[in-house]
Amino acid sequence: MEQQVKEQMAAFRYSLIAPIVSRQTPMAPGEIKAYLEQAAQQTYHIPGSTKTRVSIRSLERYLSQYRSGQWEALKPKGRSKRTATGIPASVLQEAIRLRKERPERSVEQIIFMLKESGLVAQTDIAASTLARQLKKAGASRKDLIQSQAAKGFRRFEAEDVHVLWQFDFQHTLYLPDPADPKKKKKAILFAILDDYSRLITHAQFYWDEKLPRMEDSLKKAILKHGIPEQFYCDNGAAFSSQHLVRICGKLGIRLSHSTVFRPQGRGKIERFFHFIDTSFKPEAYQQIEQGRILTLEELNQGLAAWIEGYYHIREHGSTKQPPKVRAESSSRKPRRATLAELMDIFLWEETRKVDKTGCVSLAGNAYEVDLELCGERVQLRYDPFDLSRIQVWHQDKQWPDATVIDLTRRYDKRVKPEAVQLVEEHDGQLSFLELAEQKRQAALAEQDPVSYAAGGGGQA
Repeated sequence: MEQQVKEQMAAFRYSLIAPIVSRQTPMAPGEIKAYLEQAAQQTYHIPGSTKTRVSIRSLERYLSQYRSGQWEALKPKGRSKRTATGIPASVLQEAIRLRKERPERSVEQIIFMLKESGLVAQTDIAASTLARQLKKAGASRKDLIQSQAAKGFRRFEAEDVHVLWQFDFQHTLYLPDPADPKKKKKAILFAILDDYSRLITHAQFYWDEKLPRMEDSLKKAILKHGIPEQFYCDNGAAFSSQHLVRICGKLGIRLSHSTVFRPQGRGKIERFFHFIDTSFKPEAYQQIEQGRILTLEELNQGLAAWIEGYYHIREHGSTKQPPKVRAESSSRKPRRATLAELMDIFLWEETRKVDKTGCVSLAGNAYEVDLELCGERVQLRYDPFDLSRIQVWHQDKQWPDATVIDLTRRYDKRVKPEAVQLVEEHDGQLSFLELAEQKRQAALAEQDPVSYAAGGGGQA
């Protein structure tokens, strides 16, 4: 670019910002903003350009350049040596790097990033030209994504035990319906897996996959193993709830979700579910057919036996160690929480306005609170399975619990207590799951013989 043109462009740019930089008394921020908005609405004859308007962003850039380098800084910089393609070599190299960094980036996104970083001028590069050169360099979006898929995803593993827990639901098998034993009802497994050791910190079957089931499993896992640093899950409704976010915040846990349509990040929990399908599920169905497992409680007993008496003590294909051995070999001691602390943290919360008689309603029930709270909005904290006790909070202060006036509903309508089923006597035949239970009991007795005997033989 000729020096004369550079001088003309510098003069034009200075004319736009002169009312600001030439003042002896600096403009207030509000005045500067108002002036820039007004200047951006005007039309101009811009040297070396066919455009007639200047954006607020460009005006702000001219201000910054002038304040740092005065007049000389307003002159356009010389362009890099161009390749035969018409794109500067340094620019093409950076474009290739940006595409390889994130193959899903479009050409338009890359050009935007190049412009905003100041590597190219607003009219310095054409999308069709860049797309063609990226393809020639083997950096087209299609080629890179296919190459990434062929190579597979980078294997990740947490650095220590109980740093990262993965968890998810699986629709596993069918049991006799508690309401009608002639019908079948789906039993849904919720499992929590430690990423480092592949230890199952808790697993349990439920009749549904709603938020309360996940909370129940999380509480049990934390009581047994402590508080992990991070939860990793998919984007399901239960995992995306504000209540789970609040729980993690109170416990100091980082909650993260896998990328939509990319389940590979949850590979370890998915492989565990596959092992459930090939190892546990056939054995469980055999006992269901024989009438040995008829209830959800019996199914969970069989699952606990399989996990502790088989899965945890067999060598894992990836780590080449049993999950239990790998977990116990770590010296890391996670933070702990008591049952009382967890019960308080996992309470549900609802906001209600206290009427002039000192009453509030929740889930169709009526409660009375302290009369000083009349007309105030209060937070009600409660166990959704027990609406007979309601904590009352106002402005971060706990008030006396609400007094029940009318308890029409004993639990929140969004939850449903598990139905109780009758347990039948079994014959004397052994099964794989019963052998696994014997193995589990033997391990418990070996670890702590005194407690095992005092507790009646390892009864939970």
